[in-house]
Parts: sequence; structure tokens; C-alpha cells
Amino acid sequence: MDPTSELYESLQKAFDHFNRSLFQGKLPNVIFTVQRKKGVMGYFAPDRWGNLGGKRCHEIAINPSYIANSRLIEVMQTLVHEMVHSWQFCFGSPGRDYYHNKEWAHKMIKIGLMPSTTGEPGGAITGQQMGDYIVEGGRFLVAFNDLKDIEKFQLSWIDRRALPRLFEPIVASLEENGKGSTGYSLQDSKDIVAGNPKLAEPEGGPFPTHFIEPTDFSYSEIMPDTFIVDEAPPRKTRYRYICYGCNSKVYGRPRLNIRCDDCNQVFECEKV
Repeated sequence: MDPTSELYESLQKAFDHFNRSLFQGKLPNVIFTVQRKKGVMGYFAPDRWGNLGGKRCHEIAINPSYIANSRLIEVMQTLVHEMVHSWQFCFGSPGRDYYHNKEWAHKMIKIGLMPSTTGEPGGAITGQQMGDYIVEGGRFLVAFNDLKDIEKFQLSWIDRRALPRLFEPIVASLEENGKGSTGYSLQDSKDIVAGNPKLAEPEGGPFPTHFIEPTDFSYSEIMPDTFIVDEAPPRKTRYRYICYGCNSKVYGRPRLNIRCDDCNQVFECEKV
């Protein structure tokens, strides 16, 4: 088999496994692409592709630049995150302009990935820029271990030019008491994980957890010496500011303090 087919076959195999394990096999197939989009591990683009017969197909892109310094579980976590976006587009109500809303957050929690603006306990579960962490004993972790240990899955090809990893994989357990940073009581969170989502209003407070470091090594740690070529992340030369009221964008120097006259909202700075 040629390298291109091997690369995409491995992504398809992982997609099929998580589709069966976490989505009852209901997600439609997607077209996979590898895209070096700065600052993201992957993204979902609905109806991006079409054929001459008028059939449409969604896209899930994976950024190869971050894989070499990552672990397999991070790449699969990214894949499943984007699969939840596909689920919401097909069966739910996506937020405007890719906003991660409560419906998306519920589905993430149900499959064992806890949404968080910080990528760890303590972050909000909804927002424009979202990360997530792994729920100990959750369905994602069980499905991942089956894929890795029972099916002996591995990615076929790795980009040798590697940027520093974007996040550290975190596995955190739901403890027996207290309110979660998820904005839900512990029982609400457990109900969602068990498939019985209860629409509770957010309640603040620390989220009691303990952290478990994944035992797998990154690809750069298990590949031959000098095989991976580490690259410095590109210098940020522009800063983008966005009004989430009307989605207007402006670019400028760091630490600008600007407000949208139309929406009376402060522009928020984003990485470009």
C-alpha cells in the first residue's frame, strides 16, 4: 500500500472505531485532510466537500505539525472532539460561528471528554475557544484503550518536522463530593456521563479531581534519535480582536483596548 493510503487508512480506522464505540455508528463518513493551521490540532468543516453528483461530505482536518511531540491519546482526543462537532451538525443545533454551546458540552461529557476553556479542571464548559480533558473511567478512555491495546492501533506516518505540543493530556476523576467547574453538581455530571443529561444551571465552586499522567510516550520519544526535527513556533506578528456580538474583527498591536459601538461589547484578543 502507498504511504498516502496508509496515512488515511489509519485515520479512517480510528474514526470507525470511535464512531461505533461512542456514537452508535451514526456519524456519516468524512473526508480527512492534513492541514498545518497554526495553533490548532484539528478542526471540523461541515459540507466542505462535494462530488459531481451533488453529494456533500464533511471534513475533519488533523494538523500533522503537532503530532510528533504528542502522544497517540492526544491525537485521538482531537479526533473525537471534532467528531462531536460532526454529531452536533448532523443531529443537534450548532452554536453560531462555531461557538461551543451547552448541547455540545453535554455530548462531550457523555462520551467522556470534559470541555474546559483552560483544558483542565476549572475552566468554563462553553465558549468560543475550547479545550477538554479526559474523564477517568469515561467512555472515551475505555474506547481508546480498546483501540490501542486490543486492536493494536497506531498511526502509520508522522510528520518529522515537529512544533511543540499544544497541550498536555490530562485524565481527571470525578470525586464523590462538591460542585464541578463544569457548572453542574456531581450527580448532574454523572447523569450526563451515564446518558441521562439533566439541564441544570451552572453552579460555581472548585471541581475536586486528581490528575493522572498518561503513561504513553510521545512519538518523538520513541522514534530514532535525530529522526524528528523540532521547529520553533512561528512568531506572532499580528493580533486579532473580535466582537462576539456581531463577529466583527480588527487586527492590531498587542493589548489594545477597543469597544464595538454597534454591540457595546469589548473586542477580545485572539491568537492569530
